[in-house]
Amino acid sequence: MKKLIRFVVILLVLAGALALTKPGTKSFETWVKKEAVEKRSQPKGDDLVEKLVDKGVTTAAQLQILATYRYTDHKLIALVEAHANGKKITFLGIATFWIPIPF
Repeated sequence: MKKLIRFVVILLVLAGALALTKPGTKSFETWVKKEAVEKRSQPKGDDLVEKLVDKGVTTAAQLQILATYRYTDHKLIALVEAHANGKKITFLGIATFWIPIPF
């Protein structure tokens, strides 16, 4: 019986922590901007034209995500659906982190 009570208490503490640290829309916008900046700072090629194209593509994808995202608030997590480059992208927000879901 003690183990069951401990298990329930641990679950309640974890649920409370997840609910308190669930990221919001401002967090998502900041995360998208930060991720895009990191990608732009490391272009794929050494050629100036390739760097400019990579920067443009990354910025365009960032703007598409920020213009089309839809934030869904759940009790313990957050989901964001957005469109970029003609594809639907889903992000999972949990404990102050945003994780792209590959499907």
